[in-house]
Amino acid sequence: MHKPPRTAAVMITGLKEGFSYASALKKARESISLDKLNIEKTKIRRAANGNMLIEVIGHNGAGKAIALKEKLSKVLKDEARITRSVVKGDLRLVGLDVSTSSKDVIKAICSYGNCVKEDIKVGDIRTLNNRLCTSWVQCPLGAAVKIANLGKIGIGWTLARVDLLATRPTQCFKCWRFGHFRNACKSGDDFSGLCFKCGDSGHAAKQCSAPPACKICLIDGKTSFDRRERNVRACLRRLGRPAQLGGLRIWRYANMEVKFI
Repeated sequence: MHKPPRTAAVMITGLKEGFSYASALKKARESISLDKLNIEKTKIRRAANGNMLIEVIGHNGAGKAIALKEKLSKVLKDEARITRSVVKGDLRLVGLDVSTSSKDVIKAICSYGNCVKEDIKVGDIRTLNNRLCTSWVQCPLGAAVKIANLGKIGIGWTLARVDLLATRPTQCFKCWRFGHFRNACKSGDDFSGLCFKCGDSGHAAKQCSAPPACKICLIDGKTSFDRRERNVRACLRRLGRPAQLGGLRIWRYANMEVKFI
């Protein structure tokens, strides 16, 4: 049985150069009463991307975080962008019927996970060899854990199996290497505008028809592996041990899985 996270959070991102998080927090404390929002306890820390994160701890944290976000947006409207920071979890749905649409999946995730559709992403619905379908879903981690603990959920006229997928490793989308985010990147390489599949410019990975090629491997003088294979290898080096899913040990990244029976 997986446990959902106990906190929700609001993120403050400065819009101007020289923005002071200390001054912004002082202004927020002077203007906003947490008691009136029924917020009993908060925790403030720096996010991995350098922004300020206010964690709302306690019952109905998500609802209270939304209320705090609205208040902060009014107080800091010309100085910072206020967003609700949502820790996401990945699910794999197996056993969808051929008539299932992304809207059907989103509706079911909202219903079973008690979350809003704006926080949900659904991948392409692909047909398996048994003519049933599968899809990848990203939603708030609390909702993902809640749904995964059910084992199966009803979508349309069928029951779909739900697998909670392992956490993805930290990756910089500037230099494409692992272990850090863009704001902490010290590399002179900037691949952010290139295709993540083949490494060329002028198109996105979703529309790419070129053979897969790993740009990082080419730069390092190694064989040009498929990007997915590179990512799985990075997982094997960095994650320490595999996830346990359905009785199998599974290393996972993106849409590729390496199983160890």
